[in-house]
Formats: sequence, structure tokens, C-alpha cells
Amino acid sequence: MTLKNIEKLVVLAEEHGISCQIAQEECLIAILPGDDDFLLAFTWAGAVEGESPDHELVAVTVSDLLTEVTVAAWQIPTYLFGLVLRQAQMLVSAHKDFVSE
Repeated sequence: MTLKNIEKLVVLAEEHGISCQIAQEECLIAILPGDDDFLLAFTWAGAVEGESPDHELVAVTVSDLLTEVTVAAWQIPTYLFGLVLRQAQMLVSAHKDFVSE
């Protein structure tokens, strides 16, 4: 991932209230707001084939820091990035319910 793409991803995340750090794997990481035990990771996944270059995908991963388990991973177009936090929080809630059973 180029520095320009990293900067673009940082801006996108910050526009949606996600404060990130750059990780060695050329991705951005952030603690899930409202739950310090879960980590969000973002990287560019590329453009959707046949779509305009503006239709880029961001790969998102949510991990449980205590158990070192990936809770969820998905790709989302940049124009839907505003839903990432809500999706992550819902998935973490479902994960906690599953683990506590």
C-alpha cells in the first residue's frame, strides 16, 4: 500500500470518528470505540472489477485482543465506510454473547 493510500485511509477513518495508527503490515489499526478489548484493522482491498476507480474496497478485520481470535473480516466500498463502526460493534456484541454461552 502506498503512502498516498495510507493517508487516504487515515482521512477516511478519521472522518468517521476512528482514530488509527499505522501498523507494520501496511494497515491501520484502532481500538474499537467503546470496547478496548477489540481491535479494528483496515487496509485497501482494491477496486471492484468492472466498477469505476472511485468504487474502492476497504478490508476490515475485528479481533478479540484477549483471546487473539478474529471475530469478523469483510470488505466494504468506501462510500459505505460510515457503517463500519456500527457493524463492528454489532458483531462484537454477538461474539460476546456466543462466547458467554
